[in-house]
Amino acid sequence: VDMNENRNLCGSIKYLTNCLLSFAKTWTNRIFCTTSSLVFFLSSVLTFFTVTYIAFLKFGMEALEEGLLYHISRTDHRHNYSMFWYWIYLVKGRQSLLDTYTTILPTLGRLLMLPQAILLALISLGLAALDLPFALFVQTFIFVVLNKVITAQYFTWYFCLIPLCCERIKWNNRPMKRALALVGIGFIMWLSTAFSLEMLGKSVHRLLWILSIFFAAVNCNLLRCILKNYKGYLKSNHVRNDKKKI
Repeated sequence: VDMNENRNLCGSIKYLTNCLLSFAKTWTNRIFCTTSSLVFFLSSVLTFFTVTYIAFLKFGMEALEEGLLYHISRTDHRHNYSMFWYWIYLVKGRQSLLDTYTTILPTLGRLLMLPQAILLALISLGLAALDLPFALFVQTFIFVVLNKVITAQYFTWYFCLIPLCCERIKWNNRPMKRALALVGIGFIMWLSTAFSLEMLGKSVHRLLWILSIFFAAVNCNLLRCILKNYKGYLKSNHVRNDKKKI
């Protein structure tokens, strides 16, 4: 029994090592072994650091704080579609009631970024090397849906990426139509309840929080359907189709 367990453990370690090496090889080839990838990588890095450095020279730490660091610990609860807004609202209320400043809010803001960071890393490793436009869409979608602050303009961030990959997604099927309809229903229910809270002054905080969770759930379901109906750059499918033609 011990020998079998050792063999299974060694097999698992070997499999994990091979996967990591495969990822490393794929990303090395993707970034450094083609001209287009190298140009994309260098231009992205140089643009980011150049613009940030110019802003820092002109405005100092204020540029870094307002442009980058603020968004790591940002905790706004108004006009926020996120399912996390109610937690932020309660913490802010308690802090205001005690009339003291605590580090809970900044810490909460950073902790709520962990699910995003993990999923974005997984998408980067598993998908970006195969289909960059589709990976950018999925990453942006996940970033928006799981963000601790979601305002209306956030949705345009991934809408503008859909034309880059829409032809590789099967849209015309019943599960996809159902998922899109649920997202539309979630929008309508959330907006009508938020209007009651902010414009009519009704106490519907918990109902709006439940609808925020529902809205996040239907968006995750839509992403599941998109991934399930994705049909691009799959070598196995191409090989299968070629064999059928032969």
